[in-house]
Amino acid sequence: MRLLVASVLLFVGVTAAAAQENATGAGKVEIGLYPIGGTIFVGGDDNKEVDFNVYTAGGNLTYYATRQIAVEGELTISFGLAQDVFFNRAEVLHVQMPNVWSYSGNVVFFPGGASGKRLPVYVTGGVGAVALHSRTPTGQFGYDPNTIGFETFMAENVGGGLKIFRGADAPEWGFRIDYRYVIVNSNSDAPAFFAKAKTRAGHRVSFGILYTWKR
Repeated sequence: MRLLVASVLLFVGVTAAAAQENATGAGKVEIGLYPIGGTIFVGGDDNKEVDFNVYTAGGNLTYYATRQIAVEGELTISFGLAQDVFFNRAEVLHVQMPNVWSYSGNVVFFPGGASGKRLPVYVTGGVGAVALHSRTPTGQFGYDPNTIGFETFMAENVGGGLKIFRGADAPEWGFRIDYRYVIVNSNSDAPAFFAKAKTRAGHRVSFGILYTWKR
């Protein structure tokens, strides 16, 4: 009887430990939110266009197709805070920038796999669009809300980052640190303020949380 009880307890312990180990790392479907982030837009025509930065927040939905490959859809909103910029070779002081929306579909590759890993590193790339949203203060740059609501540009992104899974104490939750190099293609119909004649670039860094919706 004692041997039977000991065997049962050992089996339960091993099963629980295995379940905890299996719960570590990525599942099948994951929801991500990143309330902290920023994007710096650079490049373009230095004579007419503006380099500016925005505060970025957003979310994504990730599906893990294999242990190493995932696909994700992403949506962001970036708020154009007031700042000093150069436009048409003249300095404009403390003016608000357009808000920037973006969406993309990305492929994420984990070289060491994601399941069963507490700290999986990844590289990623994808395609989508970036849209500048006009506001009253941006009318002086050609983004007058009475004539232009959104101006959309095709865009690609490449980057990488790190996911941090909590493990057995909170197996469904984790954190994410992400960097993207965003390539914004020119649009000849756009105002000269941004990516009218030349491709623009953006550097985006974000910090967020993730929740494993399905394992």
